[in-house]
Amino acid sequence: MRHVFRATKLGWDKEREGIWFNSDDYTKEEALAEFKPYQGTTYNGYSYTGYEYDGQKYHDVTYLGEYDDEAMPKNDTEYLDALLRKNK
Repeated sequence: MRHVFRATKLGWDKEREGIWFNSDDYTKEEALAEFKPYQGTTYNGYSYTGYEYDGQKYHDVTYLGEYDDEAMPKNDTEYLDALLRKNK
């Protein structure tokens, strides 16, 4: 089982990345704590809170849930399909 997150990389192109943590090694809270918040300022002078993990900076981080290795969503469509199946 793995805790699965989706994070939007810092930058203009809004590239998203899937990040996972082994459930045997991390609780959900421990995995979320790996994303360290930081304070930044935009080019226009607006302050924001971003997140950093493993040297990469992100706009946001979303917890998608805990999944079996074979059932991990690989894109938004697979995530939505899994969510719909779960809520049936």
